[in-house]
Amino acid sequence: MSGPFGAGIGRDATCAKTTRLSRGSRACRLLGLLIGLLAPLALPATAAAIDEFPVPNGGNPGGITTGPDGALWFTQEGSSEIGRITTTGVVTNEFPIPTSPPSAVAGLDQIVTGPDGRLWFTMPRDHAIGAITTSGQFTPYPVSPTSQPEGLTVGPDGNLWFTDFFNAIGKITTGGVPTLYGPTGIGPSDITTGPDGALWFTEAGSSSIGRITTGGALLPSLPVPTPFSEPTGITHVPGSGLWFTESGANQIGHIPLSGGIFEYPGAGSGPSAIAPGRDGALWFTESESNSIGRITTGGAITNHFPLATPASQPSDMTSGPDGALWFTEFLGNKIGRIETAPPPPPPPPPPAVTVTRPKKKRCKVPKVKRLSVKKAKKKLKKAKCKYRIRGKGFVVSTKPKAGKRTTKRVLVKAKPKKAKRTGPRRAARAEVRP
Repeated sequence: MSGPFGAGIGRDATCAKTTRLSRGSRACRLLGLLIGLLAPLALPATAAAIDEFPVPNGGNPGGITTGPDGALWFTQEGSSEIGRITTTGVVTNEFPIPTSPPSAVAGLDQIVTGPDGRLWFTMPRDHAIGAITTSGQFTPYPVSPTSQPEGLTVGPDGNLWFTDFFNAIGKITTGGVPTLYGPTGIGPSDITTGPDGALWFTEAGSSSIGRITTGGALLPSLPVPTPFSEPTGITHVPGSGLWFTESGANQIGHIPLSGGIFEYPGAGSGPSAIAPGRDGALWFTESESNSIGRITTGGAITNHFPLATPASQPSDMTSGPDGALWFTEFLGNKIGRIETAPPPPPPPPPPAVTVTRPKKKRCKVPKVKRLSVKKAKKKLKKAKCKYRIRGKGFVVSTKPKAGKRTTKRVLVKAKPKKAKRTGPRRAARAEVRP
């Protein structure tokens, strides 16, 4: 749901509808300004990190989503433009979208990234769904002359599903073929995929939650216990169920996986869009209180964080690619960012790899002196000594000497064995012997 008040039916219907659609009522603007100025006085002094980035052309930012290019894309309901802002807060583009002349109906509303990589958005004033590429190529797809598309989401079947303000739910293929199903309860507003694979949507005018299968079967609506609660934004939290805002009762609603509806009072004035934060809680815009609220999955509303810009009317909200929540400020003409949890710590550096060379084994040099080279080799191998032999014949020395331990090669010197003397002198000696 991109606008602060959903369909604007129920409590203060006239004022809510004017604010939601044309924002032209002076009384409503003054009321919003007064509430925006006074609300921060009742809020905690401590606040999460909130940044606000001006939109150069203004144009009343409405819906917002994370695009396929890692930037945030948003609709500008008043000026009929599609804007793009980086995660560093730089608005890089504002693509004009041809729409019918301004009226009480917004030119553009919600926006999502489609399965085909284009940005898809609702065009209530022109009874159409639009698609735009990241380079700005725009294609309109008419729905029905009597339709007014508002909420939009990607269904589990690969199609885009949308709410029709005139009590219908629509489906459109990525090829641009629409189908309408109805009637639903009064004033369907926001829509999301539920844990059962069906599409769940808020019915602001009849204060109930509707459901439709991807086959187009409308199931009985679930009435919200509080009358005139005007449910608006809705989101699915895996493992927890569906959560929605009640802009008419200043409450947050919950449909757990076990069924039933639980309500938690204490939200700021005019809760609108709702989205899960990376801290595991739900965060929601408080359009009339000019704040961002937080509720745990246990139902405890813990914080109301005021915006620095008075009476800015925070509107739609989405999870950004940087892990923070991004939201639009309809009257402030700004895009906001709130850090819901400290950024995750960087991964620890890989452990230092210590290269340890295996210790060389010491060998005890065996006694090989006077042995033949062949026998010396056998003894050295048995002692597991590396060796180098110089010469032939018999071993005359080793370095290190026998009995020493070493990790180096054993240097073995060998020489041929000297032959026995058989000359004349030896023969003469033999003759004188008796």
